[in-house]
Order: sequence, then structure tokens, then C-alpha cells
Amino acid sequence: MRWALPAVALALLGLAGCEAMHDKTDYHRHSMSSLQESRTEPGVLLFEVTTSSLFPADSEAAEAERMKWLEGWLDRLDFCPLGYEVLSREKIDPMEVNAYRHDLRYRVRCAGEPPPED
Repeated sequence: MRWALPAVALALLGLAGCEAMHDKTDYHRHSMSSLQESRTEPGVLLFEVTTSSLFPADSEAAEAERMKWLEGWLDRLDFCPLGYEVLSREKIDPMEVNAYRHDLRYRVRCAGEPPPED
């Protein structure tokens, strides 16, 4: 009987861990997108995504999901605590060097960041 309580607790913890691993939004964010600082534009973040039949480029529902991915990256990396602005959204040229083979690139600036001086 002494072992029953710890065994049940471990089983419940294991199930909770499995649930977190099966969060589809988080899974898709990690497998279909990336966020990095621009090397050429100070203060600009580059959010790049892969489109698919599940998340087509021209779908409003897919675009809303991609914005959830962006917010997930910003939260995870502790960027943009005051919010953000999407400066542009463009297709990535297939001839461009693109290690992850993403299809769309968003240029993002954190709210409260001063624009670069010209």
C-alpha cells in the first residue's frame, strides 16, 4: 500500500507530460516556423513560416494560427513585452538561401522600439 500513492502520482505526472507534448499549436510552431533577429535591420525580427495544405498562405484561419505561433515565440524568448507590429509579409524567393525552406517571411518590430535612424 505504501507504493500505491507514489505510483499513482508518477502515472499522473507522466500523463500530464504527454499532454504537453501533444499540444498541436506548439508542435506546429516548432516544426513550421522560426524567429530570429535580422542581421541587416537593427530592431527587426524575422518570423519565417512554412505553408502547407493544413496552413495555406492565403487562408485567414491559417494566418491567425501563424500569429499564435509568432506570439508563442515572442513569449518563449521574452521579446516584445509591450506588443509588436508586423511591418511586412512577403513570400520568400525560392532562389534565396533558405535552410529551413520556409515560404513566408514577416518583418516584426517590438512596440516601444525606436525606428532605425536614416
